[in-house]
Amino acid sequence: MLAQLAQLVIAGLTVGSGYALVALGIHIILRATRVVNFAQGEFVILGGLLAYGLVTTLHFGIWAALAGATVLGFAIGLLYERAVLRPAARVGELAVTIATIGTVYVLLYGHALIWGSLPEPLVFFSGGATDLSWQILGLHVAAQQVWIIALLAIALAALWFFFERTTYGKAIRAAADNPLGARLVGIDVDRARAISVAIAIALAAYGGTIVGPITLVGGAAGIAIAIKGFVGAIVGGLESPLGCALGGLLVGVVEKLLEGQFSYEIADPVVYSLLLLMLVVKPAGLFARPSAVRD
Repeated sequence: MLAQLAQLVIAGLTVGSGYALVALGIHIILRATRVVNFAQGEFVILGGLLAYGLVTTLHFGIWAALAGATVLGFAIGLLYERAVLRPAARVGELAVTIATIGTVYVLLYGHALIWGSLPEPLVFFSGGATDLSWQILGLHVAAQQVWIIALLAIALAALWFFFERTTYGKAIRAAADNPLGARLVGIDVDRARAISVAIAIALAAYGGTIVGPITLVGGAAGIAIAIKGFVGAIVGGLESPLGCALGGLLVGVVEKLLEGQFSYEIADPVVYSLLLLMLVVKPAGLFARPSAVRD
């Protein structure tokens, strides 16, 4: 029984790593634009498909495809901010929100026209179409699961270093927290917002690639991924990047425990119910300071 639960926890951390990256992307864009990016899940799907295209069409190795998809995600993020979010922002925050919802369907039907509507397999990070695995204390641990959790940790460390230890990262934070004050000291707020959005979309592409070998890439799961990432952000604390990551991991663990102990049909309703429960009971999130709640 304990071995089964531990196995489900490992599976939950694996899937939850993807939700954590979605939650982080939502957090970054929210800080920069004050709007939730409902298209974040579709950008995860797009990132996985970009990696798939680099592997199958250009014959990239999976590690090169991960780097390529992340860079392409950054470029797409710049385009997304400039062509969609910035013009909509001139009308108001509601217009930006509607624009992100419209982007969901543009991406959903757009990538279906290019790659088809069925999910595709992506090669494993251990190399090839099959994955390495080990038996550790009676648990089955796949190499891809180890890579996913390790790559999530690397992404978190890189983000922390960029935003906390670099001058440009601190300038972006200042532009998000106090746009008027940032402008007065010479920070280009529009550019800072564009970079923030680009980083968030790069994270989505990165996440879509690292979980792709296990979950497949493509298909119509982007909306569900976005919602579960948003639930993770709310559970952990929407204003806290670490809280968002921990919340995403927790959502993944809860989802897999419910699927393993009960059924797939009950997992999604319970996970979605966490959103309402947290907003009523602890709106700041489990890992955020109460002062982080906006008025």
